[in-house]
Amino acid sequence: MTHWHAYSYTGHMRPPDREARDPLSPTPPLVIAEWLGKPRSMLAGTHTSAEAAAGWLEQQLAETPPMPTALPAETVLGYARARLAEHPGDAVTRYYTAGSYVCRDLVRCAGRCPQPPTGGS
Repeated sequence: MTHWHAYSYTGHMRPPDREARDPLSPTPPLVIAEWLGKPRSMLAGTHTSAEAAAGWLEQQLAETPPMPTALPAETVLGYARARLAEHPGDAVTRYYTAGSYVCRDLVRCAGRCPQPPTGGS
């Protein structure tokens, strides 16, 4: 069953590459597929539909919006919806706010699954 895992990270800045490469470090990885090996505490949820996955991202963008000089949240969300619906794949959303670095990534699960879906969200 196609499903997406939602991962969330907020920090003061983009983590150094050495931390991103460390599977035990609670920081976003350099290679998106490596999210599945990161600490489970970073897993924000699992979604079995593209609509539910995009809904999670929409909520995250509303709660922690990008800076006004960045791509508008509507543009980011439109791109993510297209990736999830037309080309079932990952939606990588990383940006800065006035005081933090934010990652809200949706990773299509196609292999070892840290949290198999149990419902229809």
